[in-house]
Amino acid sequence: MDAELMVEVWRGQMVESRHSGHVAVADRSGKLLLVLGDPDRKIYMRSSAKPFQTMAVVMSGAADHYGMTSADLAIATASHTAEPVHIAQVQHVLSLVGKGVEDLQCGAHPPSDAESYEELRRQGIAPTSIHNNCSGKHAAMLGVAEILGGDTSRYLDPDAPGQRLIRSIVAEMCSLTEADIAIGVDGCSAPVFGVPLSAMAVGYARLADPQDLRPELRLAATRVRDAMMEHPYLIAGRNRVGVDIMRAGQGRLLAKTGAEAVFGVGDLARGHGLAIKLDDGQTRGVAPALVESLRQAGFLEDTAAEELKSWQGGTQRNFAGREVGRVAAQFRLRAQA
Repeated sequence: MDAELMVEVWRGQMVESRHSGHVAVADRSGKLLLVLGDPDRKIYMRSSAKPFQTMAVVMSGAADHYGMTSADLAIATASHTAEPVHIAQVQHVLSLVGKGVEDLQCGAHPPSDAESYEELRRQGIAPTSIHNNCSGKHAAMLGVAEILGGDTSRYLDPDAPGQRLIRSIVAEMCSLTEADIAIGVDGCSAPVFGVPLSAMAVGYARLADPQDLRPELRLAATRVRDAMMEHPYLIAGRNRVGVDIMRAGQGRLLAKTGAEAVFGVGDLARGHGLAIKLDDGQTRGVAPALVESLRQAGFLEDTAAEELKSWQGGTQRNFAGREVGRVAAQFRLRAQA
């Protein structure tokens, strides 16, 4: 099935652009509940896989061995904006595992937070790997590699012990076999997982409510879920829709973005998971499509939806402040027969 229209971008009296995509909503048993487009569309989870990658930090024994706190697990799960609070937490994880910034193999890019980027420029400091949005994940992966006896210089190798553990976790959480998962290379050079969108929704449902998982997996999912819920700002940062979703959910929702217009959300109250992918990979349509999907799927109460109104599109203005158009979600989720 093809992608379906999700968001329209109006300029004056014309639709100038459209964002089309796919949505899958599932429960923790693996049952598909609501869909849009093709729920079996195979997508790379990108950074939406980070909660499952962080579960390996717990299951390997690294979290307990190094005495990692919930904040450490949160930054390991983050796609952070490189604000000072994020950098300090990554440095803490590196100090715990006895590694330095030079050991991170994620590559460098400027902070995505504009204020933090300007402060670096003001000080004449070039961005390093610690400013990469995935640096927390990489710091934790170094600890996993050390605990499992792997070569820490090869911690990103898909056949390294830590990466094999992660792949097995993704498979089990998403009701797949490892052979079902396509492996690519993410922007940060870590392995990235290609799975059906519906399987990702199942993974998020089980992350939200892991009660039916085997004990070791249940403990890891619970610790990562609780770390995300306790530290939503560490998971992303300033002006990020995922942070606002978790805050508006008031302990009910966990949310994690991924590159190329992917997003996963878990509903703790019902044990449901939602996964979304826009085919054009553009971020502009993600927030309106996501918030409307959450509203239709019953993840958001009316008051919570109202708190997220600023993310639902609405009036668009040009650089002079003139109203020139609007962005609006235009779709209806369907019950899966």
